[in-house]
Amino acid sequence: MTETIRSTRYPIDGRAQRIIAAAFTEFSRRGVRAARMSVIARRAGVSLATLRQYFPTTDELFREVIRSTIVGLSLHPQEPGTHAPDQSTTNRIRGFMRQFWRTMEEPDQAALLRLSLSELSGYPELAVFHATEVIGRTVGRLEAVLSEGARRGEIHPLDVRTAARVILAALITYTVWFASPGIYGGLTGPDRQRVEEAVIDVLVGVAGGAAADDGAQPQRERHVLAGPRAT
Repeated sequence: MTETIRSTRYPIDGRAQRIIAAAFTEFSRRGVRAARMSVIARRAGVSLATLRQYFPTTDELFREVIRSTIVGLSLHPQEPGTHAPDQSTTNRIRGFMRQFWRTMEEPDQAALLRLSLSELSGYPELAVFHATEVIGRTVGRLEAVLSEGARRGEIHPLDVRTAARVILAALITYTVWFASPGIYGGLTGPDRQRVEEAVIDVLVGVAGGAAADDGAQPQRERHVLAGPRAT
């Protein structure tokens, strides 16, 4: 983990933690530019003057919010793809994908994803930190699953690095679509569970595994991947 990002020049005591938690909520709801320091102070139970003693500007507070959130998630990670020793590689890949979507529904993870898509481009050092400590760690775990599967002969030989990134990119895209059905419902279709399993089938195919390896899912119409078929 990058030391300049992990460390902070701010005292992180009880009041600072309340401020950071309140700011995380405000930033995730309103974005950085529309966030109001007075609202953050009120939610944290401190005066505006006290807040500014800790974090003089909105940008400085946002940087500390992202640092603290990413460090916290890195220290207590949700591990997609936890598996039994005798589980097949294809089932491990399936489990990884399902758990990834469940993890992304956790409030902190969902808010961090929204902020990463909408705000981090203006904070290059935070964007790199997020890419390394969140996306990088996740794609690394998927690479390990694919590499082991190829070594064991359970999936076809493939470019593991590229395959892991293609799969994760698709999972992140669908995370965004699932989070906003009012906008993307025409792309995903109305039945999220069916869509998830259809996407998993396709991505397992990208990884070189059998589409229906786990045997636990009913037969699915492949066109649900993109919602209702045009007539």
